[in-house]
This record gives sequence, structure tokens and C-alpha cells, in this order.
Amino acid sequence: MSLNNMNRPGVPGERIAPAKPVETVKRMFRYLSKSRKLIVGMLALLAAATVLDLFIPDLIGRAIDTLNLEEGQLTVDWRFLLLLLGILLAVFLVSSLFEYIQGRLAAKLTRTTIVTIRSDVAKRLIRLPVSFFDTHQNGDILARLTNDIENVSNLISEAIAALLSSVIVIVGCIVIMLFKSPILTAVCLSTVVLNILVTLVLSKKMFGYFRRQQKAVGRMNSHVEQSVSTKRTIDAYDLGEKCVEECDALSDELTDVSVKAQVLGGAMPPLMCLIGNLNFLLIVAVGALLFIRGGFGITIGTIQAFTLYSRQFTQPINEISGIFSQFMTALASAERIFQIIDASTEPDEGKTDIKPAGACRITFEHVTFSYIRGVKVLDDFSLTIEKGQKLALVGKTGVGKTTLISLLLRFYEPDSGRILIDGVDIREIPKSRLRSMITVVLQSTAVIEGTIRENIAYARFTAGEDEIRNAAEISCASGFIERLENGYDTPVTGEDTMLSQGERQLLCLARSSLTEPSVLVLDEALSSVDSATEQHIQDALLQRMEEQTCIIIAHRLSTVKNADKIAVFSDGRIVETGKHQELLKQRGAYYHLYKNQYLDIK
Repeated sequence: MSLNNMNRPGVPGERIAPAKPVETVKRMFRYLSKSRKLIVGMLALLAAATVLDLFIPDLIGRAIDTLNLEEGQLTVDWRFLLLLLGILLAVFLVSSLFEYIQGRLAAKLTRTTIVTIRSDVAKRLIRLPVSFFDTHQNGDILARLTNDIENVSNLISEAIAALLSSVIVIVGCIVIMLFKSPILTAVCLSTVVLNILVTLVLSKKMFGYFRRQQKAVGRMNSHVEQSVSTKRTIDAYDLGEKCVEECDALSDELTDVSVKAQVLGGAMPPLMCLIGNLNFLLIVAVGALLFIRGGFGITIGTIQAFTLYSRQFTQPINEISGIFSQFMTALASAERIFQIIDASTEPDEGKTDIKPAGACRITFEHVTFSYIRGVKVLDDFSLTIEKGQKLALVGKTGVGKTTLISLLLRFYEPDSGRILIDGVDIREIPKSRLRSMITVVLQSTAVIEGTIRENIAYARFTAGEDEIRNAAEISCASGFIERLENGYDTPVTGEDTMLSQGERQLLCLARSSLTEPSVLVLDEALSSVDSATEQHIQDALLQRMEEQTCIIIAHRLSTVKNADKIAVFSDGRIVETGKHQELLKQRGAYYHLYKNQYLDIK
């Protein structure tokens, strides 16, 4: 089994088809258009700097023509030459100043655009359903938020300005060259078709490789993230070699597509350079022939100017080819970012804002649900939990107990049937309101980076010191907290190994004690604590839960002995209900579950 798929639920996710590159580029420009003033300023400065640069070859050509060789005597128009050199110096200085200011504006445009993209991605991630995260690897999501956004940032900061200036240079060069010599201009443009053909052929192949490269980066990040988070499991099962083998395989895949992408990308600049040199030779040859024949207004200075203009003309094309691999990488990255932004958010059509006073009544009516079509997890499931009732759900692993809670919280929607709270279909209740009515304490512990105090108050940031300490007392967490060197001010992180699994579970239980929900769900919430602590917590919670409906999911049946009603799951349905002693007397499914845990039962 792949380590990268450990603990992955078998649920199908939304798979978004890749967008066409043209559509991705259009969307990028829509983001850029939100900073119109910056773009206008950049364009103005680029245009000014580029126009000034366009006059440089002509000024150099005129400077050369101030030298005149007649009858073996060299004469120089020093006055005009010095004037031209002064103008050239001024052009260099002003053009450099414009380029510096334009660079500052480009950096600001990059920051503004990337902040907007990050904000849109973050807002969409918050609104995505749990099913999206169940079916997409964490490492791949992180790669989109970091590596892919960084690629887009590099494109904006470096490539956009180059593309804009290239257009101005190419158009300006053509206009000036046409004015000086239409024939030499035609020679200069003769290689453009060849440039376009090479670019089209290579770009089509390159984009496919760069798209595969970014996907491979996501898979590699997922593997690394999974390997780090499950390090203890890997060591416990001696899966280190297997982990390394998978890492090597993913690395080989990434290297293979990256090399192919870079080889194609690297082929572009030398090909463009070769075509540019061919263009240079043609201009010199044809220009020299026209100069010898005379009558075409061609001077040595004109030929020199055209060689410089041909360099200026081909330089943007070479620069574009040089950043083409970067452009393709960024385009593939932008596509992956937009896939998150385009992912379907949770439907929330609810408009009935119910506010139950204390406990509420929960009814499941003929609920059927499947993660995978044709494989039912719940099959025509019906159950009623009365107000203030303490209901325990028991059954073998994988029969659908936790799925029931996911449906109650609307992480998923049932295929058929409905769920009611106090007679109101939960689909009519806004999700924010529905989830504020329900507190869930899971077996998996969600410890955040911060202090012990901040972790407990995470459920209610306005909680006072006395409330935090009282919550810790109720959950039996105060004992281990007070033994810590800094007590409630002890810093912890999400992966803190200083706390045991049981202590982390008590911390999460203390967090839930700060809430006052109508429904409290304990999903294996006491599985990592000892029996004595479990009994103490149960006694404290039972006193506190008088005004709450409580659902307890547990494999350890000692946890559910005192429940008002026990419901036994099997094959997606309830097969038995009753109190602990009643179910034992029936000698049915519950009796056999209990007997497997406590062999001394008769």
C-alpha cells in the first residue's frame, strides 16, 4: 500500500478538467487589470524608455556618418559629433531612470496581484466542503498555495514587463526601419515567420511537460508531508525502505518531466539566437550590395544602424524565448491555482434560523448515503434522539457511525431521506447556525500552535481565566497542565510530542467544555484515557449535559453503560436499541460485542 495514501478515505472528489491555456492567460490579465493605475504607469514609463532606446541606433549611425573620407583624407564634423554624443548620454541616463521607476512599479504590481490571488484562494478554501479535503492530498494543496503562487509571482515581476517592452520595441523598430529603408526592413522581417514556427512547435510540447511537472511537484510534496506526519507509524512498521523507494520513484518522475521540460525550454534561446544571427548576416550582405550599387540612400551609417536595429528587433524575441519556460511553468501553476478557485463550494440554501433553548430533538428519516456510488454506507437509516437524551452508537469499525455525524453537520449530503432538528429539515438551516448548535469532540486531536490556555479558549476566544480553568477541571486536564513548568502558559504546537495522545485528547475535551451547544457529540473522545479518568470525566459531563442532547460513539463499551439509549449499528442500519442491561438480556449483536471485550460475561 502506498504510504502516500495511508488514512485516505475512499470518497470520490471533484475532479476539475484543466482549462485551456488561453483561458488561463485571460484570467491572469483580469487579475492584473485590477491595478490599472500601476499598469498605466508601467506602460507609460516602458514606452518612454523604449522609445528613447529606439533612437540610439539612429544616433550612432549619424555619429558614424560625421566621419567623412575623401581622397584619402578623414574629416570629422566635431561639433555635430559632440552634440550627438551629448544626446546619447542624456538618452542613456533618462532611459535608465525610467527603467528603475518602472521596476519599482512592477514590484508593487506583483505584490498587489499576488495578495489578491492568495486572498481569493484562502476565501475559497474556507468555503470548500470537507469532501474536497478528504479527496485531495494536503501536500498538493500546500504546493498550490506556495510553489505555484511563487511561480506566478515570478512571472508577473519579471516576464510581464519584458513582454510589454518587447511589443513596443518590435513595433518601434519596424516603424523606424521602414522610414530608413523598406528593402532592408523586408530583409529583417524575413526571418520572423521562422521565429513564429519554432515558437509554436516548441510551446505546444513544452506546456504539456510543465503541466505534468507541477502535478509531480504536488505529489512529491504530499509524500514528504505524509512521511513526516506518519513518521512514528513508518518506524513502527519498519516501512523506512518502502518510504524511500516511493520517494525515489516520485523523484525520478519529477526529474524526468522536469528535464524534458527544461530541455525543450533550453532549446528555444539558442534557436532564436541562430535565427537572429542569420538575420544579421542577411542585412549586412544585402546592405553592402545596395551601398555598392548606390541610388538606394544607403550609407555605412545606415547599415550600422540597421544591424543595431536588427539586434534590437530580435532581442525581444530572444528574451521572450528565454523566459518561455518560466512562462509555461507559471501558466501551469496558474491553472492549478484556478482549479481551487473554481472548485464548488458548500451549498447553503438554509434560511430558517432556529434557536433551540437547550437540548433539541434529532430525527433521521430513511437516510441513505454512499461515498462511492453503489456502495451504501447508510441504507434506509431511521433513528430518533429525544431532547436531552444520551444516545450511544456502537458497532464494528466502518459501519457508518462517524458518517452519521458528518451528515448531521452537513459535511456531506444524504443521497435520499432527510435529517430533522426539532422538526426542521437541516437543509433549511444555515450551516453556520447548524454547526454552532453542535459541538463535536473527535478521537483525533486538533492541537493548534499556541499556549495551553489559547488551545482551550480556541472554542470561545472571549472565555475568562476562571472559565478556562473550570473547563480543564471538568475534563481532568488540570492535573497534567499544572505539572507543566509554565502551566497554562506552556507553548505547544500541532505536532507537539511533549504531550501524550491522552493529554492532547483531554485538552480537546476541555476546549469543548467551554461551549454551550444544543448537541454534544463524543466520537471516541475518551479512547486514549484510562478507565478511572474516563469515569470521572463521564460523571462531570453528565452533570453538565443535563440541558443537551448527547451522542456518544465508542468502541469501548464501558463508556456507554450509563447512556439513556444504546443503538447498535450493522450494515448501515440500526439492528438493536435499548439500555445496557436490556440489550445484554437479548443476547443479540450488542451482547456479542460486549462479550468480545469482556470474556467473563455469561
